[in-house]
Amino acid sequence: MSDNKPAWYQTWFNTPFYHTLYQDRNVAEAEFFLQNLIKHIPIKTGCRILDIACGRGRHALYLAKKGYDVTGIDLSTNSIDYAREEAEKEGLSVDFQVHDMREAYEKQVDIVLNLFTSIGYFEDLSDNTKAIQAFYDSLVPGGYAVIDFLHVSRVKKELVSDEVVTKDTIEFTLKRIIRDGKIMKNISFEHAGAAYSFKESVSALEYADFKKAFDEVGFRICDTFGDFKLSPFDAEAAERLIFIVQK
Repeated sequence: MSDNKPAWYQTWFNTPFYHTLYQDRNVAEAEFFLQNLIKHIPIKTGCRILDIACGRGRHALYLAKKGYDVTGIDLSTNSIDYAREEAEKEGLSVDFQVHDMREAYEKQVDIVLNLFTSIGYFEDLSDNTKAIQAFYDSLVPGGYAVIDFLHVSRVKKELVSDEVVTKDTIEFTLKRIIRDGKIMKNISFEHAGAAYSFKESVSALEYADFKKAFDEVGFRICDTFGDFKLSPFDAEAAERLIFIVQK
């Protein structure tokens, strides 16, 4: 692959089609997860929160409504523009910025959030550790990071290899495969007479992979959960792999 060719996440996440395909993502579920997190970790009023890979800002906007000092960062200019518009419409003060998660944010915060499998995209696996180092560097001493990732064994059990879904009159053909330590999805469709093809590729990171990275950067694991209800992580039954770590 040419060094000049953009990574898949730089193109796919920045298209309107990405948001068309995933328009049904459950906002209520996301808010339920955040409500549980607020009860579990010491997120006090006035806490500074950094939502890393915030997308269109559904988590950041909810937290701003609750009175927290929130910044949302994402590599997608399309998503950040949308999030800024939503914040303005709702009269919320959220600082949304285009930013690469592999670089520490300019201001240290009390809480870092990296939710909904928003790491593991990089071709070079060392970039995942570089991102976790940036999470660490973006926190004040004693600050917490929450990382919410897919649970690989659950994905393997429930993998649907071929699927066709229609959203807003666009018929998306989805093909999924797990190969070479990556969970991959090919997405193809036609729109306005033109054919499009994109891919998603996420490293099949498991508990031991994260533990190694946490040890390298200096994070201490406080809790590991298996779902948005914050049930204890069980390798057999877990739906997600959710870490709360402290600097």
